[in-house]
Amino acid sequence: MARATIGSTAMEMKTFTDCMYFINGHCKLNDKCRYRHCPTAIAQVKNCFKWPKICRDAKCPYRHPAPPPRNIEKNKNKFSSEPKTTSTLISSPPKLQQEGLISFFWDIENVPIPKAQKPFDIVQRIRQKLVIDVGLREYSFSCFCNSTTISQENQLNLFHANVRIVHVPDRKSGAVDRQIMLELDRFERAHRPPATIVLISGDIDFVGKLSDLRHQAGFHVIVIHNKPAKEELKATVNAHYPWELFTQKSTNEVNNLPSLMTELASRAPQPYRMNTQNKDGLLHQVESANMRAPTPVRSRPNPVKKQTYPCPKCSSEFDSIQAVRQHQEAKDHLFDCPGCDELFTTLDGQTQHKKAKGHYDAEYNCGQCNRRFNQLDSLNQHQRATGHNGFASPVSNISDGFFHEPFVLLSQPPTPPKINKTTSDILEDAAMTVIQQGIAALVQHYPTMFNKK
Repeated sequence: MARATIGSTAMEMKTFTDCMYFINGHCKLNDKCRYRHCPTAIAQVKNCFKWPKICRDAKCPYRHPAPPPRNIEKNKNKFSSEPKTTSTLISSPPKLQQEGLISFFWDIENVPIPKAQKPFDIVQRIRQKLVIDVGLREYSFSCFCNSTTISQENQLNLFHANVRIVHVPDRKSGAVDRQIMLELDRFERAHRPPATIVLISGDIDFVGKLSDLRHQAGFHVIVIHNKPAKEELKATVNAHYPWELFTQKSTNEVNNLPSLMTELASRAPQPYRMNTQNKDGLLHQVESANMRAPTPVRSRPNPVKKQTYPCPKCSSEFDSIQAVRQHQEAKDHLFDCPGCDELFTTLDGQTQHKKAKGHYDAEYNCGQCNRRFNQLDSLNQHQRATGHNGFASPVSNISDGFFHEPFVLLSQPPTPPKINKTTSDILEDAAMTVIQQGIAALVQHYPTMFNKK
């Protein structure tokens, strides 16, 4: 009887214990599951302080985690009954607090490094703002990209800043975003809330994952976004900062230069200096700065600016043409031919291909079968081959009795089997009128050809 009582008690405890699969959002048993499925407990992070001793409410809004096994409780009681030995020399190391961690995930293709700025300085500003001033402990700082798109100088700066470069060799669009999603999942499984997650990206594709990390997992989520970032992404996270806050130089750094120049100008010249020609090591008076002849100032050559290569479809700039091509393939910033599936990296290449292959946009169509053609000769050849003959109709208005712009051939509507005599007479008169006007226009514009004696 004792065993039956213990088994029934364990079964009752399952009905009040949270299902770990339901908490994570993918329990396959649904109503057949023996554990508790409470939707309000998913949004909570705190555990019920009355559980598992008193609380037996299946709809309790707080979490009911699984109680520890009885073997562990017996071992705890066994160890607690033994006499405790105190030692003043050996002390156990303090446990690391998970809530003090912060980790950075940088989508460097979406939020690139500005020109004429070092990534080392940008990373130090981010750490000063989000790590040192807040008093957190940095766990990792990673940037995700195809490393071939970053210059060697920027890679060296990131290495000196202790930033881990995660190389994503896949050139398909969205490959970097998928890698960042995997790293966020690994961080969620390895750490507990309320740790801090900082995403440096303005991509709207991360809004679903960030919402789960904040509302379901309980992490503190921060986004450092660029200017095109949408408002939905900013409203999802706990805090958001613009990228320009960390890329612009602070006022203290800018104001230090004038103060240094004024300090150097205010210093008086030293009348005594060491004479390098004397070997006795004594100081000798030399001519003051006002008595000496002014030394000619050498003009320094202007520093040569590095040539940059912009992307033809966005505002990004790169140090080499190879980096531009890889960026175009990664972001699908290519020019496609309307007549085939071939892609080109430049607009000139697309134009040359269209001229060579004749893949222009269709401008002429047959009025009877609605087939489109790129050239007027092709339409005429089609009508002669299929019998879809028609009369010429201009695209624009008619003036002076002739057409001023290119025209397309429109097919005649099919004639009914029976035609009234009045209708046929009208059509013949109209045709003769058109012919006469055409002849008159030719005579007017080419008088030398028709007025020969």
